Amino acid sequence: MKVGSLFGIAITVNVSWIFIFALVTWGLANPMGPLHLEGVGTAERIALGLSAALLFFASVLVHELAHSLLARRRGIAVKGITLFIFGGVSQFDGEAQDAPGEAWISGIGPLTSLLLGGLFYGASLAVGGSATHTGAMFAYLGIANVLLAIFNILPAYPLDGGRVMHALVWKFSGNKALATRVTVLVGRVLAALMIGYGVVESLAFGNFGGLWLTFVGWFLLQAGSSEQSGLAVKEALQDHRAGELAAPPEFRLAADASAARARGAMRAMGVRALPVFVGEHFVGIVTSAELNALSEDDLAGTYVTAVMTREPDVPRIAAAAPANDAVATLASSGGDALAVTGDGGDVLGLFTRESVVRWLAGALK
Repeated sequence: MKVGSLFGIAITVNVSWIFIFALVTWGLANPMGPLHLEGVGTAERIALGLSAALLFFASVLVHELAHSLLARRRGIAVKGITLFIFGGVSQFDGEAQDAPGEAWISGIGPLTSLLLGGLFYGASLAVGGSATHTGAMFAYLGIANVLLAIFNILPAYPLDGGRVMHALVWKFSGNKALATRVTVLVGRVLAALMIGYGVVESLAFGNFGGLWLTFVGWFLLQAGSSEQSGLAVKEALQDHRAGELAAPPEFRLAADASAARARGAMRAMGVRALPVFVGEHFVGIVTSAELNALSEDDLAGTYVTAVMTREPDVPRIAAAAPANDAVATLASSGGDALAVTGDGGDVLGLFTRESVVRWLAGALK
């Protein structure tokens, strides 16, 4: 759910963030919580808890903005910032081209959180420190931001510390792939330790914090596996071209095919997009999302040409383009397929996620 934008950067809230925001607000408004609100009226407790939660998540947003603004300054397009259950993530269309750039873009977030921690601590002292409820709230926010910086500097993907470590290994080894492997390995060890400690703490003390630590460790373990898989795919596609990974010529539809026939063909072929041709002339792409928007009654009586994305609006990639570039282009397009074109501009087929998986399955046998 998009909630607005800052400095031209779209801000999106994942539904999981709403849950954690409510949980944090409840915890902070609790009389026995970290703000020490014993004896405070219900309305004031809720106001202080809500204010502290809003300021904390505003701090997370500032942390992510620091990443995004520095990345944009270094020539990397920023797609947006998403707040979710574990905090926030900046989404870039591209990556740093050198190790120092990656280190600075990653490290600026924890540095920003440390600065915010100092500012909140100063604000706490200015209003009487822990002797006042407002001062206690600012003191809590100062500590929370320092802890956020410490957590984020842990050397595990997708945390900032993991990317800083990746940049350092890349810089000193000169091997980006090796840096990824080392960082993933260190992150997996750290995640396993977190999971183990969290399980022991939960079983021994019945502590919710142990369960949460286990959950975070599991998340880091999955993120490391995803990063490792991404590296394996990049290495497999190295020195290959987009045309090699395109779906075969028989994966196509005639322009007079019905939407029902197109859906049946997609299911039989295991794809989510098919090119549409009039003879040998490419006219567009129809996707499963476009077909699913039709009712069952309309499927049989609707031609694919009525719902397809027409040829001028279809994103393209040259058959001679590196396969990894095609994967990146497909991801940034947000669509299901790229039209693969030959030297004369004629469409040879589609480059899709399914065609990549099918090629990898054959190549890695």
